[in-house]
Amino acid sequence: MKQTVQKAFIFAVLGLIILVGVPKLAFSQEKGEVKDQEFIIRKDRVLTLPVQPRRFERAPALPSAKGSTSFNYDVKQYFLTLPPIGIKAEASQKNFPKVTEEKYPGFARIGYGNYGSPLLEGRYNLWEDENYNIGAKFRHQSFAKGPVRGSESAESFNDFGLDGTYFMDVFQLYGGVKYDRHKFNFYGFDPANLNLVDYLPSQNIFNTFQLFGGIQNIDKMDGVNYNARLGIRAFNDNFLASENEVSITANSSYWYNDNLNGTIDFDISLTSPKDEFYGDINRNYFKTKPNISYRDEALKISVGVNIVFENDVTLNKKSDFHVFPALGGEYMLSKEIGIYGAFEGDVLRKTYYDFVMENQFLGPSTQLLNTIQNFKTGAGIKGTLLQGLTYEAGFNIGKYRNMHFFANSPSDSLRFNLLYDEMTRVLNYTVKVGWEYEGWYNLTATADYFNYSLSTLGAAYQRPEWEITLNNQFKPAEKWLVYFNAHLMGGIVGFNQQSDLTEVLPAILDLQLKADYQITERISAFAIGNNLLNRNNQRFLNYPVRGIQGIVGATIKF
Repeated sequence: MKQTVQKAFIFAVLGLIILVGVPKLAFSQEKGEVKDQEFIIRKDRVLTLPVQPRRFERAPALPSAKGSTSFNYDVKQYFLTLPPIGIKAEASQKNFPKVTEEKYPGFARIGYGNYGSPLLEGRYNLWEDENYNIGAKFRHQSFAKGPVRGSESAESFNDFGLDGTYFMDVFQLYGGVKYDRHKFNFYGFDPANLNLVDYLPSQNIFNTFQLFGGIQNIDKMDGVNYNARLGIRAFNDNFLASENEVSITANSSYWYNDNLNGTIDFDISLTSPKDEFYGDINRNYFKTKPNISYRDEALKISVGVNIVFENDVTLNKKSDFHVFPALGGEYMLSKEIGIYGAFEGDVLRKTYYDFVMENQFLGPSTQLLNTIQNFKTGAGIKGTLLQGLTYEAGFNIGKYRNMHFFANSPSDSLRFNLLYDEMTRVLNYTVKVGWEYEGWYNLTATADYFNYSLSTLGAAYQRPEWEITLNNQFKPAEKWLVYFNAHLMGGIVGFNQQSDLTEVLPAILDLQLKADYQITERISAFAIGNNLLNRNNQRFLNYPVRGIQGIVGATIKF
C-alpha cells in the first residue's frame, strides 16, 4: 500500500512537469519550424489497479405512499351585482361607391315632319318625399296633309290627362281623368272620278272623356292581393253616335303556399249606346272567373270557370246566362323544350267604343253584339334553345258566335258597317321568337296564319289571313338607342256593299325606324321614319295610308 502511494506521487510530479514544460517548448519554436524529437516506447511497462470488493446487498424496499380515497370540496357562491353587457348588432360598413342618378320630374318633346306634322308632348310629376304622387301629361300630333288630295285627308290627335296615387301603409289609392280628341276625314273616295272633282269629304271628331279610381295593396308578396277599379267613360262623335259606360273591375288572389294560388276576378260593364238606328239601349255585362292554379319549376296547371251574364238580343238565343270551363297546363320536359295546352270558353265584351277604336271609319250600324266564344282549344311547344333565345310554336281552334267583320256601307261607301257571322270556326297557327344578345340587341318576332270557316258571310271581311311582326332594338353605343320594326299583313278581303264587289287588298309592308341620341344628360335628339318603302298600304278598303313619313325633334328633361 505504501509503494502504491509513492508511485502515484511520482506520476503526478511527472505530469506537472510535462504540462508546464511542453507548452513552453511548443511556443518557443518559431512559426513553421519543425525540430527533431525523440520518443522512448517501453513495451514491458504494466499498469495495475487495486481490486475493489463487490457489494451484494439489495437496496431496501421503501413503503409506497397511500392517498385519500375521498375528496371534499367546499364551493362557495359569489354573486356580483354587475349590469349585463349590451351588444348592439350593426352591419359592416363598406365603402362602396354610391351611384347617384338624378331624376327629372318632367320632360318635353317637340318635333316636326313632312305632311305638315308637328309633334308636341310633355309630362310632369310631383313626387316629393310625401305619400302621394301627381302627374299631368299632354300630347298633340297632327297631319295637315294626307294621302288623298292633301288637306282633305288631314288628321289630328290631342290627349290630356291627370293622374295621381296616394300611398298608405299597406294599400294605395289611385285615380285620374283623361280627355282624348281625334279629328279626321272620310277620304275613302276615288279622286280620279270626274264626278267627284268638287267633292268635299265629311269630317268626324271623336271625343272621349274618362274618369277612374281604384284601390290596391302595395306588397304583392303578401298572401292576399287585390285591385278594384271604378271607371266612367263618355264617348261621342260628330254625328249621332254616343256611348256612356260605367265599369267595375276587381281582381283578387291568395297564395296558399309557394305553389298553390287561387284567384277570383270580377268584371261589370253597364253601357247605354245611341246611334242613327237605335237608342235607349242598356247593354249589361257581368263576368266572374274563380280559378285555382298550381305551379312548380316544371309544371303549371290552371283550373277555372267563366260565369257570364249578358243581355244582348239575338236570334235563337237560349239564355243570357253562360258557364264555360277555363283549363290550361304547361309542362317543361327540360329547359330546351316543354309542352302546353288550353281549353276555354268565354263571352268577349264588345262595345261601340271597342269597334270604333278598331276601325275609325265606322258608320252607323243596326246592332251591337258581344262575341260568344263557345270554345278555344290549342296546344304547342316552347322552350329555350340557346342562351337568350326563346321560342313558341303552336295552334288553336275556336268556335265563335256573332264574330264581327267590317264592310263598306251600301248607303255610303266611305263608311263601314258591322257584319256578324252566325257561327265561325277559326284555325290559327302561331310562332313566336325572342332573343337578347349581350344587352345591346333585342328581338321579338311573331307570325300568325288564320283560316276562317264562316256560316253566313262569304269571307272574313277586313281580317288578315296572315300577319308577321318584327321588333328589333339596338344599342350600338352608350348614347344611342335604335328601333327597327316591320309589320306585314296579307290576305285581307274588302267588301263594298254599295257596288256588291269584293277585292283582295295588296299585302301590307310597313317598315319603321326610330333613333334616339343622348346629347347631354338632359337633352336628346330623335328621328322617326314610317312606311319607309313608300307603299300604298290599305288596311281598310279605299283608305290608303300616308306614304313615307318622317319626324325629327328633341327631348328635354327638366
